[in-house]
Amino acid sequence: MSSHLANLEHLRALRLPDARAEYERQLQDATVESLHFIDRLDLILDKEITMRHNRRVARKLREASLRVMAYKEEFSFETHRGISRETFASLTSLAFMDKGHGLIITGPTGVGKTYLGCLVGMEAIRREYSVRYLRTSDLIERLSLARADGSYRNLMANLRRLDLLILDDFGLSPVSVTSSRELLEIIDARVDLRSTIFLSQFPVAKFHALMEDATAADAIMDRIIHASRVIELTGESMRKVKAQEESNQDEEGG
Repeated sequence: MSSHLANLEHLRALRLPDARAEYERQLQDATVESLHFIDRLDLILDKEITMRHNRRVARKLREASLRVMAYKEEFSFETHRGISRETFASLTSLAFMDKGHGLIITGPTGVGKTYLGCLVGMEAIRREYSVRYLRTSDLIERLSLARADGSYRNLMANLRRLDLLILDDFGLSPVSVTSSRELLEIIDARVDLRSTIFLSQFPVAKFHALMEDATAADAIMDRIIHASRVIELTGESMRKVKAQEESNQDEEGG
């Protein structure tokens, strides 16, 4: 067996498929022969590391179930959401996650809360954090079903372990006494350890009234307010703005 075949077999045995593919590519590329050994080895290892990272990111993205695919490179400040470049840079640096802090994003319907929340979630996924997006009503329904079928403890354990939990439409429907207490259990297990993003059309001052259990509401507010950054988005509905832009384009085209 030639040394090249032996090397390919070793890479296969070590379960380094992408390094093996890069090694095979180099064997067929005459221009690579001029490179130093270390440079060729760097290419082989970089290929394996990059592909492994990409696969992990793809898996975490599927698990996250983000409502919107949003990337920080595509964010536009021209829509006047009321967020500065400095604030945006701070959010996408994920510094709040390093501290186990939370994030509360409020604003009128359609102003871009979900978009911004998912954008932060996408940045976290890129850095291989575990992320999960849920509408608050869906979370409450899942907790109820889990309690009924005996999987409640497993579901709660999974929610506790997530690096970033994104709860959208918080307060859109009243949070019952039971759901308030379950929400408190989740937040209590995550505060100062794992980050949670709340997206709501209601200002923070009204959060307490959205929960039917006043005692649980007190405890929840105490935990999230003191360990969360609040971002208040402003401006018109993005859907309205987009519709107006399309209408203007149609008129110009006509």
